[in-house]
Amino acid sequence: MDDPSQTISGPFGRFTRQANGLIYFYKQDDLAIDTSTAQNLLDVIHALDDSGAARILVVQGHGVEYSFNAQRLLLKNDVIGMVAYVIQTSTQYLTAELLQDMAKSFKSQIKVAIFQDIEAAEVWLLEEGSEK
Repeated sequence: MDDPSQTISGPFGRFTRQANGLIYFYKQDDLAIDTSTAQNLLDVIHALDDSGAARILVVQGHGVEYSFNAQRLLLKNDVIGMVAYVIQTSTQYLTAELLQDMAKSFKSQIKVAIFQDIEAAEVWLLEEGSEK
């Protein structure tokens, strides 16, 4: 990808791939993620990074919900390699923790971690991602 930064926005929020190779996903508040929305998210991620191991930094919105099938699709795909959830509230933590637990239950190859600040999430994605 020649362009060091690229942004795609939609009803789900904003995705930006930065020069460091990470994709930052700022989720829209009050978002219900069903299978169709999850597939749209994966399509956007693939458009920004077609390596099959995209590293995503997710800044959680408020009031975000996932259907079970959406969770499974997002955690069992060949587009994402790592996801770092950046949370600010206890509700956001519970949502991200559920996704982290679901990744283990599904035996997902995707590494999932939870952070309270963007900088720590970036370090994890860049350092862990370079070990692959």
